[in-house]
Amino acid sequence: MAAIVRKVIGAGAVALGVVLTIGGCGGSSGSGASSPSGPSSGAGTTFTYWTSGWQPDQIAKVDAAFAKSHPGLHAKGQFIASSDQYLPKVIAALRNGTHPTVLLTQNPSDLPQIAKSGKLVPLDGQVEAETDALYPGIRESLFHQGHQLGLALAGVGDIVLFYNKKAFKAAGIARPPATWTELAEDARKLSDPAKKTYGFYVPLGEAEWITFAWSPLLYAEGGTLLNAEGTATAFNSPAGVKALTTWTDLIKNKSAPSTSYAQAGSFDGAPAFASGAVAMIANGQWAISTFEKAGIDFGVAPLPKGAAGTSTSIGIGVAALLKTSDAEQKAGLEFLKFLGSPEQGALLAAQNGGLPSSPAQLQQKALKDRIAEDPTYAVFADALRTGKVRPITPAYNAISQSLWTQINAALRGEKTPAEALAQAAREGDAALKSAG
Repeated sequence: MAAIVRKVIGAGAVALGVVLTIGGCGGSSGSGASSPSGPSSGAGTTFTYWTSGWQPDQIAKVDAAFAKSHPGLHAKGQFIASSDQYLPKVIAALRNGTHPTVLLTQNPSDLPQIAKSGKLVPLDGQVEAETDALYPGIRESLFHQGHQLGLALAGVGDIVLFYNKKAFKAAGIARPPATWTELAEDARKLSDPAKKTYGFYVPLGEAEWITFAWSPLLYAEGGTLLNAEGTATAFNSPAGVKALTTWTDLIKNKSAPSTSYAQAGSFDGAPAFASGAVAMIANGQWAISTFEKAGIDFGVAPLPKGAAGTSTSIGIGVAALLKTSDAEQKAGLEFLKFLGSPEQGALLAAQNGGLPSSPAQLQQKALKDRIAEDPTYAVFADALRTGKVRPITPAYNAISQSLWTQINAALRGEKTPAEALAQAAREGDAALKSAG
């Protein structure tokens, strides 16, 4: 299998919504921020954007391509901080008026907090074509309290099922499981606790990855994390209890290890699959290089179906427009449309090793080449059709922490799934109320 550019994403990055998303890196001197009066001249308009992940050559290519396709408009990208320091620096700049025109932020849930400054420009009706083209689960994550706060960027990430072909053959299993019921049956056949080998990896510990990895089970059973209005938690439901019971039963039946394989700040458990300790794991593209280096003969398949079908968790990066000068805002809006075009989106996804944000990007040469080079790519991309993004609410981090803490308690047998979800719901609802 051809090696391609990939990133290894840990649970800390996942907590910030960074799963193979794009950020930015620039090399200009000074603060680089546009004041509301902004840099513009008779020769055209220059605006700044802030990022936290692109390499210098990436930012140079994007800025040059934008200038070529939009004569008179000039984008000036700047690296501001790593992902964990990005939002505090944005908030500080909003307070003192040194903010840029465009943010390429890595976490949709940052946007409601940024909107409280009064300096975020809602995109309602301004990027309709680009928004309508997005995968449904990505599109719905951009709206908060009736307003579109940002535009999703290409280079997203999701998770699918990895399975060990050698282990499957030895157990007489012909294909990957299509349902969670089949997965439990296969996991039992693939497990030999005496040899410390198991069928499936269930993540343990204290990390946002647990919420991210469990959510597809909830969605597959017809559940949601929040209600439609985003005002209350909704995971404490029959669908939620069924989804969590699937995990607890796997551990109880010794079809999954009862110890964590999180290592070096990465909580996705990749070492369990790479070492042969488990025969199946839900993971993302970033883990492929680890499995290849370990010499694992693996296949990938969609996550199993539940009562409502199959789903996955999607991590995205979003672009947002901020209030500066009229000329800069107009130029910044054109930049967002440029980044959201099928051609540019495909190039961004190819350059960053991530997935498309819209199906149309798959028809572009850059991603057609990727699919031809790496047959696993199409499986990850296809999963986006039914996937969902973390809810866009300023209370998400608190909700997720309560949820992963209580899920972990259930997995360790300290609580029943119903008890765990009820406690997480009480804490999550309190967080939503506090966030307004």
